[in-house]
Amino acid sequence: MSRSRSLSVRSALAPTVVLAVLLPVLTVGAALLADGQVDDGRGARSPATADLESTTLVCPTARTDGRILVATDGDQPGAVSVGRVDDSDDLQVAPDEIAETDADGARLVRADGALAPGLVAGRSAGPRLSAYDCPVTSSDQWFTGVGAGATHTSVLELTNPDTGPAVASVTVYSQSGPVSTPRLRGIAVAGGSTVRLDLATVVPRREELALHVTSDRGRVAAAVLDTYDELGRPEPTTEFLPAQADPSSSNVLLGVPTGPGKRTLVLANGGPDVVRVDLELVTEQSVFAPAGVRELAVDPGSVKVLALQKLLSSKPADGAIGLALTSSAPITATLRSFADGDLVQTVAGARVAGETLLALPEGDKRLLVAGARGIGVVSVVGFTADGEEVSRRRVEIGPDRGVSLRLSSRAQLVRVVPERTSVVASVIVTATGRSGGAAVVPLRELVRQGLVPDVRPGLS
Repeated sequence: MSRSRSLSVRSALAPTVVLAVLLPVLTVGAALLADGQVDDGRGARSPATADLESTTLVCPTARTDGRILVATDGDQPGAVSVGRVDDSDDLQVAPDEIAETDADGARLVRADGALAPGLVAGRSAGPRLSAYDCPVTSSDQWFTGVGAGATHTSVLELTNPDTGPAVASVTVYSQSGPVSTPRLRGIAVAGGSTVRLDLATVVPRREELALHVTSDRGRVAAAVLDTYDELGRPEPTTEFLPAQADPSSSNVLLGVPTGPGKRTLVLANGGPDVVRVDLELVTEQSVFAPAGVRELAVDPGSVKVLALQKLLSSKPADGAIGLALTSSAPITATLRSFADGDLVQTVAGARVAGETLLALPEGDKRLLVAGARGIGVVSVVGFTADGEEVSRRRVEIGPDRGVSLRLSSRAQLVRVVPERTSVVASVIVTATGRSGGAAVVPLRELVRQGLVPDVRPGLS
């Protein structure tokens, strides 16, 4: 073979040899890039869910006659601590029973292990009945219908349940728009402490307000104690104002107390656009738009107030158990009632899809349910403080009507189980003693699971 022939053969074979070597490598590399299931053990993963190992609820300060009621939906007895970060006592809790203790100041309710999932605590106060479902900490929540004037004022309470420092900020909206409040930005809350802010001092004004409370660092539980001093009354009346977790375009407010007095609907729009709101009444027979009530408009970053005493005392509203609000964008809402000299707060309730539990003070009780997404069933069981079953009901519910169930006045622990649909529910409690008063306590989903981060060694 000549030299030129040999060179020609080598030149022809060279690309083939190169491809034979590179193609397998390129194929494997492409497969590794394209296949999302291939994991070298070092990439980021989403956190997993697991049953809670520890739960802390925060009960705010009571003005007087404060009591804390503790229960769990678990099937084992055990000890729950109630107190402060550095000073607490144990309460023994058992299935279907309530453990009680006296306390006026802000208190932490902690449970570990099997008692943590499904832990609930209720706060009650006097002299006129006040009742409140003690929440877990939240990084984002709203309070609508807050006051900072002479006749209507509110105290914002921030509690840090941990030993380390926490920082919270508050955005304030009024009827005339957002309010500049430098003193409410970056509020430091030392570990295990409670900060109380009298809004009439911090941001004095006569307008109705809404607060958006966020946690910038650490964990903070926020609560609002609302006081209304009506002209001509011998003394002011005070009630807890529950938080609304998130603005919604579908708000259901359940709990319209009886008795003469003002009824005021307060709406808050934290968004950048005008929001249109339609109002309907909820009864046991239907959900309907009353005649003569026009569409409401809530300006961006502002609060809207509507007097409802005339509507709610009219014949069409006879038997109304609540309000249903449908809006063009998410809002928050509170119905404030001043009935027979008593302040009652009804906030838009959270949606409940599974079994939940509520610890309540003594008094006449009525469970109100509405907002069903479909046809379903709601089962209700009531227990006395020592675990005796005194109420059991099972009713059908649909999107076009509400449900009102009278419970035994002895029932202090109420278990509600919706089936085949989610609902919004509240219990209205009316005191039977001389002091009187009423309170509306919304139900919420129990916190049973938490997120567990996926922690693995990083790249070396």
